[in-house]
Amino acid sequence: MKNSLVVLLAILLTYTNLGHAHSPVGFVIPKDGSVIKDAPEKIEIVFTAPAKLIKLELSRVTSNGKSTLIGGLLGSEVLEAIDLEKSHLMKEAKRHVINTPMLDLGLYKTTWRALSEDGHAIKGEFAFEISAEGTDPSGAVAEFLEGEGEIKRVRGSKITIKHGALGDLMPAMTMEYEIPETVTAIDFKRGDSVVFKINKDLDIVSIKTK
Repeated sequence: MKNSLVVLLAILLTYTNLGHAHSPVGFVIPKDGSVIKDAPEKIEIVFTAPAKLIKLELSRVTSNGKSTLIGGLLGSEVLEAIDLEKSHLMKEAKRHVINTPMLDLGLYKTTWRALSEDGHAIKGEFAFEISAEGTDPSGAVAEFLEGEGEIKRVRGSKITIKHGALGDLMPAMTMEYEIPETVTAIDFKRGDSVVFKINKDLDIVSIKTK
């Protein structure tokens, strides 16, 4: 377990942190860097705006014996590709769900490429470990996430909110959301403090001023 955690740390230091302010990803399941007990039946990538997933690869990371931080940074890992279905590719959506085959214990790396709504190429990676000693949940997320934040802009039926982390999946960020039809945009203005609830597709289902 100790050696595998060292390798996982090396992977996470090498790959992009999804919590970066400019990341196009709201959250992924399993969480980046998580050590889970139960093998996931699916992988989820939820973008902050519609994106077309053009490539996704899942690999099991096997070590050549140099399970050290330096060994990891020097690329000593060997990747064993996992076969995935392709039906999720080339579909534009905010939420992409990819079914996975039965996964054994071990470290896994997921890499993806996509086209953003404005046609720009974007990419990212995340890693997780399946272990009998895992403590994180397998990535199951509540039906809704609740948060508090400050309105930075109101634009038609869209509202930009600067908010803290939502649950333990979505990091703090400033993001534009679609206002639900049941809410009138004129009710909000820049600087308002709000409490809100979003679903798994990052759509606001309720919002009100504090």
